[in-house]
Amino acid sequence: MFGSTIYAATFLNYGYPSSTIPIRPYNYTSTWQAPMDASIANWNNAGAKVQFTKSTNSPNTITAGNFNNTAYGVNYASVSGSQVVSFRIELNASTISADATNLSNFIQSVFVHELGHSVWLGDNPTTSSPSIMSYTRNRNSMTKPQTFDINNVRSRY
Repeated sequence: MFGSTIYAATFLNYGYPSSTIPIRPYNYTSTWQAPMDASIANWNNAGAKVQFTKSTNSPNTITAGNFNNTAYGVNYASVSGSQVVSFRIELNASTISADATNLSNFIQSVFVHELGHSVWLGDNPTTSSPSIMSYTRNRNSMTKPQTFDINNVRSRY
């Protein structure tokens, strides 16, 4: 499942083929909508050379709801060769709400992490640098891609 390493990153063997990644618009209460929109802005403003855009024709979907698993979020990707054809991100409201001390930040941290999988980033890189992909990050405070993540995405686009 994992591929090459640069900057000590763990890359997936696949990623979105374009640096502009469309996602289908979503609509939630402001408690969820605002941090989800901020997550997209966090990537778009990071200088990582990728842009997430909302498009009603996009096959890529984001769902926040109560899911029957222990994950905070999951990115299910449909892949052809090394290219993501489409993805479905699920944000698990029950696990996020149970563990968050700052709900808005926690939602952002999980969503930014899951979006990272769409742009080649794998889980839990071996590094001492801060990373949004790290399992041990503080989800109540780390809400943006870190320099480590940005450099690794830039190396792919």
